[in-house]
Amino acid sequence: MVQEEIVFKSQMLSLKGTLSVPKSKGTFPCLVMVHGSGQQDRDGNINGFDTNIFKQLSEQLIEAGYATFCYDKRGAGKSEGDFKTAGLEEVVLDAHAAINHISTHKQVNTDAIYVLGHSEGACLAPEIANNNKLISGLIMLCASLRSFEKDGIKNAEVMNRDLDALKGLKGKILRLFLYTKDPAKTMRDLRAKVESTDKPTVRVGFHKVSTKFYRETFNYDVKSHLANTIKPILAIGGEKDFQCHPDDTKLIAKVTNASISTHIIKNMDHTLRLQTGLPSLASYKHACKNDIMPEVAFQLKNWLSEKINLAEKHATDEKLKPTAIT
Repeated sequence: MVQEEIVFKSQMLSLKGTLSVPKSKGTFPCLVMVHGSGQQDRDGNINGFDTNIFKQLSEQLIEAGYATFCYDKRGAGKSEGDFKTAGLEEVVLDAHAAINHISTHKQVNTDAIYVLGHSEGACLAPEIANNNKLISGLIMLCASLRSFEKDGIKNAEVMNRDLDALKGLKGKILRLFLYTKDPAKTMRDLRAKVESTDKPTVRVGFHKVSTKFYRETFNYDVKSHLANTIKPILAIGGEKDFQCHPDDTKLIAKVTNASISTHIIKNMDHTLRLQTGLPSLASYKHACKNDIMPEVAFQLKNWLSEKINLAEKHATDEKLKPTAIT
């Protein structure tokens, strides 16, 4: 594997990432990876919580002959910008800038560029693909098609369940700070808070967050973008994913007319890891000590091979068509 540090511009900001390619010479199909929520670096890590989702996927894809481009989110890692004032709009703009820039690289096959999104990135992938002619297809890992309110309520209920199970003084302290008495009301109050202010940030719990991000997330409808998608889709969900339920992955095929391949991986959680017990936010740290489940890369490679071979056959057939005599 050969890696190259790449710097590209988005709205006058310098964003940085890594282009990884096989050691052999030539051009390669390239996957541009779009992060899930949070201040993530190019490997898919947030300060204090390492998932290495993009790092591991890249390593497995490069072994199979693909290139990958992973970049630090705006305001994360080595990228410039203020993460705390950015919204979904900026995530999409930065993804377009990354795709457009990497398409000019001499080792990237411009006829085979794919956008791969995980979680929030999976939800944004249809919009990105719909508005970028360079994209040949999209990969949605652990996508949610539900509203932000419903996801927030569901995640709070899971957190409450885990907090209720904690015993002793530790449980009492954590419940004091983290327990949500009425998840539905909490989400209604949060929406009212971000939609009634013109300040760039608001305080949620112990943190300042982007009002633009929350405002746009509350009003984002991935289904509307899927309805307009014509590029092929690979959708992968985890049976043990409580954040982005596998039923949502299955639903994608019902809201798009695009060619789609859907896979639900048994005992896989939101971090793409094996989860044999009851999934929870607390279980992630232990799960992420292990590697991503091999079936994810297996499905990625199979789908990419099929789509690229099909595109190459179509290009060859077009060249062999007889020229009309006039």
